[in-house]
Amino acid sequence: MARRKPKPPGATTRGGWGAKHQALRAEYVRRMAAGEQFNCWRCGGPINPALPWHLGHDDYDRSIYRGPEHRGRECPAGGNCATYRRTRLPTRWAL
Repeated sequence: MARRKPKPPGATTRGGWGAKHQALRAEYVRRMAAGEQFNCWRCGGPINPALPWHLGHDDYDRSIYRGPEHRGRECPAGGNCATYRRTRLPTRWAL
C-alpha cells in the first residue's frame, strides 16, 4: 500500500481545518465522551460518536461551522456538498 504524500505547510489551515477547527472538534469530542448527544446539522439524525463524523462547514462559507455531521454519503441528506464539487464533470464532445 502506497503512503500518502505529506501536505505542504499551512495546507490544513487553507483547507479550513486549522487550529480553530481542531479545537472546536476536540470540544465536541469531549462533550460526546461525557454523554452529550448531538444531531447532524444536515439531516437532523443523531450522531453516533463511535462512528466517524465530521465537524461541518457551511457549504458556501467555510469560515462558518454548522456542527457535527454524518460523514460523507452516510448522511441521509446527501453528505457534504464539497464531496460532490470535487467530482469531475463529464466531458462534452462537440459534434
